[in-house]
Amino acid sequence: MNRRLEQALNCRSSDRFPFLPAIYEHKAWFVGETPSRVCRDVGLFTTAVLAEYERVQPDALTIGLDVYNVEAEAVGCRVTYYGGDDTSIPAVAPEGAVFQGSEDVASLKMPDPKKDGRMPLNLEVARNVTRVLGREVPIRGAVSGPFSMAAHLVGPEHLFMLTVTHPALVKDLIAFSSEVIKRYGRAFIELGCGVVIFDSQASPELLSPQMYRDFVLAPTQSIINHFQQCGLLHVPLIIGGNTTKILDSYLETGGNNILCDARAEVQQFVERCSKARRAFRRNMDSADFLQRTPEELHQRALRTLEESRDYAGFILGTGVVPYGTPLANLVAIREALQEHKHSE
Repeated sequence: MNRRLEQALNCRSSDRFPFLPAIYEHKAWFVGETPSRVCRDVGLFTTAVLAEYERVQPDALTIGLDVYNVEAEAVGCRVTYYGGDDTSIPAVAPEGAVFQGSEDVASLKMPDPKKDGRMPLNLEVARNVTRVLGREVPIRGAVSGPFSMAAHLVGPEHLFMLTVTHPALVKDLIAFSSEVIKRYGRAFIELGCGVVIFDSQASPELLSPQMYRDFVLAPTQSIINHFQQCGLLHVPLIIGGNTTKILDSYLETGGNNILCDARAEVQQFVERCSKARRAFRRNMDSADFLQRTPEELHQRALRTLEESRDYAGFILGTGVVPYGTPLANLVAIREALQEHKHSE
């Protein structure tokens, strides 16, 4: 197995920094299909992940396309899929929420990862990809974070309102979400995969740092501890936005490989993570990937790599890669890593 990522997660130097572009809905582009088709077809999904590895050569693969929908759909939320050639990303519509805020949380269905919604499909894709590439590259299953899952169950705006009007109910809903996530993540671990937690609804651009500590920190610690007890040494926790504002709490979660998004203060992450011996992924802004040339992105990657100060726990990533991003743009970023390696 390529150990480059493992070395970075242990804050040990290797031949170069790892490359972890955030490829989710863009997976469908590799097989000339729409996200709505690929995320519901085991064969297409498997082929898309294998193609992603062959063409982009990332240092880890994540089994996830519309990463925030899977658990919520398995509980009962209605996901909107798109027909024809529409490349929109599937999503839980506001009217698709399964919880209105007046019910007892105990009335919600606890899904079985082997039977409900698209959980079994994602697990089958993970099984297929592991069978082919498990000796070459780390493979991780995507799971929602507890606040993001709760936001999908009740609707994001409604959840934020409930944190003020019914905080105890929100904590119950997050506790339910945490149990769902533990079961789903454990199913990936049983296949020999890692797990990546995505919780960007808990970003400080949406939720205040104090509310993060009050509502999200303890449940997240519980989930990460559970996965560690299941045998995972490293559990990445991905929260977008300017997470500099919650860096203390972020480090307390126990997540290994936290995210320094494009808007966050990278020098704060270098200083704090080096003291804590914690890896972090620095994201390049991907909002304009469709418009930029390979040379422009190559130069942007080199500038981002300079921000690392050669910290061994640094990982180069991107924001979510837009569907249809030219392969040459991603290759140009990967080549910048090779160039930076020789300049050290």
